[in-house]
Amino acid sequence: MQAEPIEASLLVTTSWDDGHPSDLRLAELLEKHGVAATFYVPSSNSEGRPVMRSSEIAELGRYFEIGGHTQNHIVLTDIAPDAAATQLSVNKFWLENLLGREVCGFAYVRGRHNRTVRRLVEQAGYRYARTVKNLVSSPGSNRFQVPTTTQFFGHPTSTYVRNYLSNGPNLNRAATLAAALSDDKLVVRLSRVAEACARSGGYFHLWGHSWELDEYDLWDELDSFLGLLRQIDARFVTNCAWWAHAAMRDETQATFVPADGRKECVGSAPLASAKSARWRM
Repeated sequence: MQAEPIEASLLVTTSWDDGHPSDLRLAELLEKHGVAATFYVPSSNSEGRPVMRSSEIAELGRYFEIGGHTQNHIVLTDIAPDAAATQLSVNKFWLENLLGREVCGFAYVRGRHNRTVRRLVEQAGYRYARTVKNLVSSPGSNRFQVPTTTQFFGHPTSTYVRNYLSNGPNLNRAATLAAALSDDKLVVRLSRVAEACARSGGYFHLWGHSWELDEYDLWDELDSFLGLLRQIDARFVTNCAWWAHAAMRDETQATFVPADGRKECVGSAPLASAKSARWRM
């Protein structure tokens, strides 16, 4: 399949949750295509899935942004605020010790959050938090409710429609929804979503799990899709840079941009590219 030329430029970010060992294979694939990424990593996973070794996380963090994902992969809305605060702080401290720099981003486990959890995330020292609100072609207006565009997974129509209806229907999201439902083939579907984003908000945020790529044999499809993204007039950045780019366009969010002298996330400078990162295992 050949992607049609797109006149509008597109700012692309990708994020990958759970810190599974297959993130290492994913890193090689992202590097092959020059695609930036943020990996959200828990210290362990209470659901039983393995997490990368400390040395592997540290090596991954040399080339990609690493974000927090709780100490034990726990849904924070299911536990008491004190316990949630511990889940946040312990994971953040552990990651920062491994990486030797600030960890500024967080992803809500299963995307679940409320006002109390968002406040705790900010108090823990995170500077933004990613949700799983889909079908959005902009970084949003709240740094602790950063949306996504689509997950790399073959969801049924009902899942897309439910996410659309439950997270605020509007014309831009309707256009993205229409693109997401335009074809049964995952690569074609997501390519059309990226095209729709290029023509509207100008932002495309792909997220997923490397363990799903294993379980559903999606590696070849992701390889094909990343190759198609490279044919678009696109720039590839980490989640931190993606939000910072939007923040710089809004004076009310300008304080988010890292100050001089801080140990910054990899790719925190606006429009940082993965092309300079040479990932090697």
